[in-house]
Amino acid sequence: MDYDTYILVDYENVQDINTDIITEKIKMLIIVGENQKKISVSLIQKTQPYGDSIEWMQIRSYGKKNALDFFIVYFLGLYTALQKNKEFIIYSKDTGYDPLIEYLKSKSYNVRRIVSFKQLDCLALDSQNGTGQNDDHAETLSKIRENLNKVAANKRPKSKKGLSGHIKSLLKIKQDDDVDRIIEEMFIQRCIYEENGRIKYIFPQTK
Repeated sequence: MDYDTYILVDYENVQDINTDIITEKIKMLIIVGENQKKISVSLIQKTQPYGDSIEWMQIRSYGKKNALDFFIVYFLGLYTALQKNKEFIIYSKDTGYDPLIEYLKSKSYNVRRIVSFKQLDCLALDSQNGTGQNDDHAETLSKIRENLNKVAANKRPKSKKGLSGHIKSLLKIKQDDDVDRIIEEMFIQRCIYEENGRIKYIFPQTK
């Protein structure tokens, strides 16, 4: 099969897979860590109808940190070597891939990293449905940002779980799905990023 777009999923870093984006011209490789024993049955069922267009690969890391990252880099190199004029996407919130991506872009490869499937053109309109939704997002993110900007950098939540708890407390939210959507939007809007499994913030430290 000749694909136009190759998506490499860092499943240790992101587990929300949207199969709605798959067409006959998109190839998705989901790379799973050795210790990830529990994968949603419903997700497996959703990926089955797509045949070879969605491929699962579990790697053996032998306890080595960031081993999965090297496999993603290997397959990215393999795909770009064989299919230079295609589109290549890494789905991960880890910024560790960015220096390589920038280098490949300087060599005229069409490579990028996304932190949400909402960043793909085929889902961009869906993410904007609903009256006032973007305004609500902006107001919510502004409130969170204002709150965290008052917290010293070394006191801010360092994990996604910690940030989730902080947002729940701040906004009086009980549903995990609602908080997950807010955090996803924070990644998309580049309020935060992830580095070596830690959440980092892109706004000044309060003095």
